[in-house]
Amino acid sequence: MSDFEPTEKRLRNIQARVPDFPYEPILLVRLNHHLQKRLRDRTNAALKPHDLADTGYIVLAILYGSPDETSTASELSEACHEKPANLTRVCDDLAARGLITRGTRAGDRRSVTITLTAQGRALLEGVLPEVSTKLSCAFSDFTKAEMAQFAGFLARALGNLDKGS
Repeated sequence: MSDFEPTEKRLRNIQARVPDFPYEPILLVRLNHHLQKRLRDRTNAALKPHDLADTGYIVLAILYGSPDETSTASELSEACHEKPANLTRVCDDLAARGLITRGTRAGDRRSVTITLTAQGRALLEGVLPEVSTKLSCAFSDFTKAEMAQFAGFLARALGNLDKGS
């Protein structure tokens, strides 16, 4: 029995009790939830020896991929999909470890900027290959065409949510 089979059985039981239950979309939501949980668990396992967790890694990766390795706090919060309070806590930890610095944007002292330090860059570059390998294995037997199609489906689902469908 797979780890997901009990969830499928419960969804089928709900479908039997509620005739209009949207089994297929809910099945996809639950599969996605399980996939995300397992991917996050793998990421955290790879990051643990570096005293880093998934959200901190995501902050460092977003900064690494940003122009000048800098972002405003609000842009970073949006890109991470984290609440400002949690992002502040994560950034406090990263700053205390010397992985990021905080500053203000020229001409607007209210706008907080967050910049990746050389130490943060080195840490990210050290863990990026291992994390990428652990995450990529989920799609190891997918062709490039299947991955593109899957990405298209996910993007379409996100678009539907953005439209309020």
